[in-house]
Amino acid sequence: MYGYNVFHKKLMMTLIESVRRNENANTYIFEGAEGLKKHEAALLFAKSLVCTSTDTAPCCDCPACHEAQGLSHPDIVFVEREKDKATLGVEPIRDMITECLIKPFYNRHKVFIINEGDLLTPQAQNAFLKIIEEPPAYAVFIIVCTNSQILLETVRSRAVSVTFTPVSDNDIREYINTTYPDEPRVDFLVKYSMGIPGYVDRIIEREDFDELREEVLNLLPRLLSKNKIHAFDVSDYIEEHKDNADEIYDMMLMYLRDAIVTATGKPDKIINTDKTEKINLLASKYTASTLTSASDELMMAKKMLERYIKASATALHAALKVK
Repeated sequence: MYGYNVFHKKLMMTLIESVRRNENANTYIFEGAEGLKKHEAALLFAKSLVCTSTDTAPCCDCPACHEAQGLSHPDIVFVEREKDKATLGVEPIRDMITECLIKPFYNRHKVFIINEGDLLTPQAQNAFLKIIEEPPAYAVFIIVCTNSQILLETVRSRAVSVTFTPVSDNDIREYINTTYPDEPRVDFLVKYSMGIPGYVDRIIEREDFDELREEVLNLLPRLLSKNKIHAFDVSDYIEEHKDNADEIYDMMLMYLRDAIVTATGKPDKIINTDKTEKINLLASKYTASTLTSASDELMMAKKMLERYIKASATALHAALKVK
């Protein structure tokens, strides 16, 4: 769409039309799961805001559109977490505010894309609040995040919330067939991706995906075991694969989901259809309540991981809580 790989076309057209009518807001929150191309959507929206052909923005033909596409437009500013920091602190926000006071070089808008908005510290958010309470008319802020509830209510109340939801199976299937025409696992990927295009990319790009998936399935009984010693086995495995900890948690959650639907009499709803035998074993050995409790603890472990708590510590906490 206009040079960007976005999936929420109707949503984006609504935003673009607001720009064409000169009715856009000053602050937006782009919220949704990782892998829904929110950053691409933010780039598209920014492109429409800086386009010089207002009535048809983004025209994709003017110099401003070409610069936006090439990530070199001076009026599109990216606010990023410093590489050695676990959070998005106050200094990058203060730098953004200083930049914000400089009028646009070209057109009527200056756009600030704040990535990883979930990681904004309270101090950074309070600093940001001061500028969005009375923003310059030309400034537009886009906070890209997975969960806006982490943001202060005072920030959320001053922003337009734009929610990116999982896309349809048909959209995922079309994406796979177009992007990976030789991929043989289309049906599996459509189910496994759960409407998240980024999951498809991640699976296909991982050469050891099938191997990792089998290891994780074999690890689940140790997570569910009543023996506390097994909690350290889970922790050790996560530490050994800490770079993939988030993906491993997703795999565990997917298996637990399949075991829960099997235990509740809906085996036709499972996603990992090639692992039916082991999933049936989990469903027969543990109650739906135990499996659900384990899922809750893994979700908490994922949230802890997002806060840069050590991977092995998140796993040990989850495994011990399950027991």
